[in-house]
Amino acid sequence: MPVAYSYIRFSTPDQIKGDSLRRQLEASQRYAAEHNLTLDESLNIRDLGVSAFSGMNYERGALGQFIVAIDNGRVAPDSYLLVESLDRLSRLPVPDALAIFQAIISRGITIVTMTDLAIYSQDRLKNDWTPLLIALVSMSRAHEESAVKSRRVKAAWEAKKERVKSNKEVMSGRCPWWLKQADDNSRYVINEEKAEVVRLIFALAKDGLGNTSIAKYLNAKQVPTAQHAQYWQNSTVNFNLRNIATIGVLQMDQDNNGKTTTNTFVEDYYPAIIDKELFYEVQALRTARRRTPDTQSNGAGRKGLCYNMFQGTARCGYCGGPVHIRRKPGVNTGFLYCAKSLQGGGCIGVSYNLRQLESEFLSFTSELDIALVLGDTSAPDNLSAKKSELNACSGRLTELEFKLGNLLAAMEMGSDVMALVSRLRDLEGQVNDLKKLRLSLQSEVQSMSNVGSNDQVFVENLTELLQQLVSKDSDLDEKYRIRFRLLTEVKKVVRRLDLFPGGGVSTPEQLAKDLADMRAAGYDEDRVAAHIDSMRTKPDRDARFFVAHLHNGITRTVFNGKMLERGQYPSITALLHRVKNEAIADGRLVPKVSI
Repeated sequence: MPVAYSYIRFSTPDQIKGDSLRRQLEASQRYAAEHNLTLDESLNIRDLGVSAFSGMNYERGALGQFIVAIDNGRVAPDSYLLVESLDRLSRLPVPDALAIFQAIISRGITIVTMTDLAIYSQDRLKNDWTPLLIALVSMSRAHEESAVKSRRVKAAWEAKKERVKSNKEVMSGRCPWWLKQADDNSRYVINEEKAEVVRLIFALAKDGLGNTSIAKYLNAKQVPTAQHAQYWQNSTVNFNLRNIATIGVLQMDQDNNGKTTTNTFVEDYYPAIIDKELFYEVQALRTARRRTPDTQSNGAGRKGLCYNMFQGTARCGYCGGPVHIRRKPGVNTGFLYCAKSLQGGGCIGVSYNLRQLESEFLSFTSELDIALVLGDTSAPDNLSAKKSELNACSGRLTELEFKLGNLLAAMEMGSDVMALVSRLRDLEGQVNDLKKLRLSLQSEVQSMSNVGSNDQVFVENLTELLQQLVSKDSDLDEKYRIRFRLLTEVKKVVRRLDLFPGGGVSTPEQLAKDLADMRAAGYDEDRVAAHIDSMRTKPDRDARFFVAHLHNGITRTVFNGKMLERGQYPSITALLHRVKNEAIADGRLVPKVSI
């Protein structure tokens, strides 16, 4: 008994709610029963919500897979393909539709249409090509119907876009989740409860929190999620922070996946819930963090209530490796340990009290000449040039928008429409490009303004934040946010902090190297032992210090919060050489003299 396969297709997902699926399936089942065919339903040949006008059902859909199944032997050449009508197979132009039709019957498959019970097979068309004429007419009609519908829908959409751009007409009931349509459906209004959540997200981002940390914060606070999500995710946070609808801008023309296909912007379309200055400041901060090498692997997760504001900058001064934060029970502070020592790999197993480091850093920054650290003599000129570029862009945009308005008025008066349409499209393209450039320039100006802000204000802000950390008026949650803000501020000043929590002591690795060097140089064991005994190997927390490597290549050593003059506190290597030289001077160590 020959095998039949039923191909079912409809264009929009909404049609699955109707009768199309049942109607097509029952027709195939009835035909198979009446003509002694075995209907094979194990091969799912259904393109539900897939357009035949675009050819997607053949290029990527089930129809194309059916042809592959024939070539692979899954479908026998003498099988039947049952379809409601030929327009289910294709609505492409006749030559393309005919190619698909021939691709099926040339492989020995018989096509039967359920509406008129027409049979199309290669053998029949060899003897009687009349059915082919009927098929061509059907293909032509199917394509023309879809083409007319497509043109009408596109024209209606283009007309609506023009009304949106000129009159700010409400496009549809769909809008950002913090907005809703007014009762008269003529405008969008703010849902203040939801808008406050978006404002909180931007405030946290300004404080320096990343997407993951913001999501954790919102979930911990049980802040209601956007739309119907069960919990906050970093992707949702990222989408909201990048969404220009928050400043009232509509970006039009999106495909079915939500990806923007053009750069058509309509400003002041939505009621803004975020100031443009804050929006561009947050974009600049996020861009700066992505460009910082140290932030690529430091992780931005919350570490209890002891968030490390020196994350990504603090390193072990003895071995140069990373430091990890640890917390001790009953102690409201964190401790920074060398990661190598925590893993039993050597180095100095002494921690740097995080609160002490914060306090010493506060004292250190109060003595800094921030203008020297952050200073860039060309910055004012660069900022001025960028502002001039922004002003020129805005001026050019205003001029083109005025011309665009004149063109639309000329079209309404019945002038040479064809010539005006071409000019209109050209101007719209230029306007959209300029709007995109203006958004970029606004972000750059904001970023440069932040970097070039008043040095004294920066110091006062940094000092105030650090003082809030030790204030009894700040609760633990507020201090958590303050530390995130400080992370951003610290990285404006410090490129790297080398921590020496045990003072100027020799690590086991340094002693081993010194030992090997002396033996290689020919010293006897007694002299080597005397030298090793003279070295400082016991850590002294009271002698702790850190070395701050600032921007512009400046390096400063800080001992108990006091910035020492250059050379006042030598490096570890210098300390070792000094001890060795003192031992030689005292006669405890006699260097070998080569003859």
